[in-house]
Amino acid sequence: MGPEQRESLRRRFDFRCGYCSVTETDAGSELTVDHFQPRSRGGSDDPENWIYSCHACNEFKADWWQPESSQRVLHPERDELARHLAEGEDGMLRPLTETGGFHIERLRLNRPQLVAFRRERKRRDAARESRQRLLQRLRALAHEVQRLANELERLSS
Repeated sequence: MGPEQRESLRRRFDFRCGYCSVTETDAGSELTVDHFQPRSRGGSDDPENWIYSCHACNEFKADWWQPESSQRVLHPERDELARHLAEGEDGMLRPLTETGGFHIERLRLNRPQLVAFRRERKRRDAARESRQRLLQRLRALAHEVQRLANELERLSS
């Protein structure tokens, strides 16, 4: 894999793990390249077979390859993940299918650090949304104050 191909892969996955969504910033370094179909199981070294992956997910997935089984790892770009798993309010992933349950277990996607990561991400997202609503309200109030000041000036004239 050349530098251009690696950069393309990083961009394709938005600089985050295709399995758990941890970013390079969160990990403190670039992530690894996982061969979705392991080379030891006949997988190619083509970009279509590459998943940008954190070290932990890559290690937990290892060379698992059971593509026709319900006990398979989901492909982050080809599988509809929302059909197989859902994130609870507590940050835990819940299986919706047998495959989703296997995927969560195989990659250990409910390890404490990832659950904390998802909770923190929810907290940050909620704070960002609250800030946006407050800024919109502040702009509306500033506009109303200006309108009232103009009306007061007009009435004083």
